[in-house]
Amino acid sequence: MRFYDMNIRGKNYQNDLALIKEAYKFGWDYLNLNYSADYYKEALSYYDDLVEDILAFDKNETYRNKYNDDSIAISMGINIQNANSNEIQKIARRNRDKAFVISALGGDLKVNRSVCENIKMDILSRPYYKRRDSGMNHVLAKEAARNNVAIELCFADVLHNHLKYRANLVSSFKEILMFHRKFKFPLILTTDSRSIYDIRSTRDITSFFKSIGFTDREIYNGFYYYPKEIVDLNNNRKNIIVQGVTVIEGADDFTESKTKTPTYEEFLEMNQKESIFNQSLDEDDFEDLSLVDDFDDFDDGFDNIDIDDEFDEDISDEFDEDMADDFEEGLSEDLDSLDYENNVYEEDILWD
Repeated sequence: MRFYDMNIRGKNYQNDLALIKEAYKFGWDYLNLNYSADYYKEALSYYDDLVEDILAFDKNETYRNKYNDDSIAISMGINIQNANSNEIQKIARRNRDKAFVISALGGDLKVNRSVCENIKMDILSRPYYKRRDSGMNHVLAKEAARNNVAIELCFADVLHNHLKYRANLVSSFKEILMFHRKFKFPLILTTDSRSIYDIRSTRDITSFFKSIGFTDREIYNGFYYYPKEIVDLNNNRKNIIVQGVTVIEGADDFTESKTKTPTYEEFLEMNQKESIFNQSLDEDDFEDLSLVDDFDDFDDGFDNIDIDDEFDEDISDEFDEDMADDFEEGLSEDLDSLDYENNVYEEDILWD
């Protein structure tokens, strides 16, 4: 499985490169760097430099395993913040052909509804922002599903909050998950990392979301299927005539595209594994290790030991006669004390 993070806070060239390198080290495969609408054009100026630096990353300095040794890919998008409904629509209309991904920070119910009803928007980020509820209801859930607007849950919100605020966030996550299961709108999971200290490994992130009730399928969809669908849609946006009608270059029939993102069931069938998050080590992982054979030899020898006989021989050699006498004397004193306590307890019962 490949892991996509659609919300990394872009700032400048040096900071972005450090974030990408740290995320690559911890197993992420795709990052979308978000900027303000004003800074987006300047960020595009050093995009090619970032791609060149990524190719120079040393895989030996990472924690990536043999199932996940590909290079990391990046994109740049616009994240709209502190804007009302009209401003969001104007920014989305103005930058739709320029920006790869357009998202907006939620929180206000009017903003949440405006984003969910706008087909030009890709993501509604954190609809629960500065709210005591989730910021979602059945009306917004239906609109998000109809316009294919993804709802984003950020791990950083849980990471940087504590006590009742964290509990409130987890409750909002569960409520949004409930709407997702009923109305089937796209639900993506992100880190919203601003510095290298916010980056967590993919295993840590998946473990957290599993602990609050997400299934393997929902984690797969949140980190790969839905983000990959957003990326593929925007890569092919220029070929979309109207909604539901797309020009496929080089196609000689009406068959489906071969680059379709596999569903969770298709992924399991291709990999022939019960779960993508509970993979056990196979025999190939121990080809260069002699530890397994040594442990088997040790285990066989341990089964042939008569523990009782060995223990008796050690006791007879270690204890001499004086120690044995002291042991018997101390044991007799303990028994006498126990008998006295039992007699006193019985007398108390009879007296009562």
